[in-house]
Order: sequence, then C-alpha cells, then structure tokens
Amino acid sequence: MTDADNRLQATRREPKQARSRLLVASIREACRRILGDNSAESLTAQRIADVAGVTIGSFYQYYPNKEAVLLDVLLEDAPEEADQLASETRYLGTLRWQSLENTLRELVVVTCERHRRLLQRHGEIYRGYHREIGFDTLIQASVRRYAPTSSLQEWLQETLLHHRPEMPAATATFRAFLIATTLTESSARAVDEHPEWLGSAAFRAELQQMLLAHALHTGPADAAPDHP
Repeated sequence: MTDADNRLQATRREPKQARSRLLVASIREACRRILGDNSAESLTAQRIADVAGVTIGSFYQYYPNKEAVLLDVLLEDAPEEADQLASETRYLGTLRWQSLENTLRELVVVTCERHRRLLQRHGEIYRGYHREIGFDTLIQASVRRYAPTSSLQEWLQETLLHHRPEMPAATATFRAFLIATTLTESSARAVDEHPEWLGSAAFRAELQQMLLAHALHTGPADAAPDHP
C-alpha cells in the first residue's frame, strides 16, 4: 500500500483530470471562505456550491454531503492528521480482539487526543463545527480502507460479542449504543464547554470507568431472551 493509499479521502472519488481537481479545490476553498466569514449563514451543500461557483450536481459528484467537505478541509490543512487517524484506527482494530478493557481505555485516549489535536490546529472553527463531522465519521473515514463498518456502535457491538460470546445479541446492541453515546457525547460536551478536560487524566479515567461499567456489567440483562 502506498502513502497515497494511506491518505484519507472524504471525497466520493479521487479527481483525476486537471478540471476535476480544480473543481474539488474550489469546493474546499469555498468551505474555508464560509467558515472564515463568521456569518450567521449555515454551512450547507448548496451554500458551498454557490460560493464555489459550481452546480449542486457537480458538488454531489465528488462529495456526499457538507460534512465530507469539512473533513477534507480539516485533513488537508493538517496533512499528518490523516496518517495519524489511520494509524490510531489500525491499532484499535488490532487491540479490540486482544482485550476489551484495554480497547475501551484506549478508545477514550484516542478520542480525547483527536479532539485536542483538531482544536489546537483549527481553534474556533473546529469548536464550532466538530459535531458536524463527529467521532463516528472519523472512525468510518479512517477504517474504510481496512475494514467494513457502518458505525462506531456496530464496531463496539462486534467487539463485545467477541469477548463475551455468552451475551445475548440484544444486550450487546444496547450496551454498544450506551458506550458509543457516552463516549461521543461526553467528549463532544467537553469540546463545547470544558476543552481543558480533554487532557485531564481524571476526566479520562472517569469516562473510561463509565464505558467499562457498561461493557463488563453482569446482571439479568445478560440472561435476557435475544429479542429487539
């Protein structure tokens, strides 16, 4: 696999021709301009297309939504971030089969560090729009070249059932939902309200304990019938 293959791309397809590359570049630049205007106008696919001077059809040829453009802009402005995301996700992908406890602990560390890095690099732009791209999207973008997954919840459910095969599938679904929601919402609220907490060992430890409690708890639900 080449370095180019390791690069994350949020685009639907990599532009090959000079004209296509120019179109994609204009879309990314339009996104930057809208973000930099600090206007009340929301970032939308149509607004990006208008500012870029392209049709909405041309926009959708290369990007599935505005979040994909935003992700591309953030990664393009910090090229090493793409490689870091891929490296972290490959590591988690290996660790998940070895230890459930260590995977959840590392998942908290990786999540907090990703938010911290992007905050340091993009400041208020990231703080204002981080929920648009979300941790789930970063996971999907960075693993799609290595393993199929539709969501962080699905990834966690597979991990739970690997380590606790006796757990009913319905219980695993509930717990994966709770773990994913706790992780993403708690870290997102920290970005919104207490960004300094992301580097706090105490905050990370509390969040890790919450995830582990969901994953390792044994009780009536573990013996419940397997139904939605």
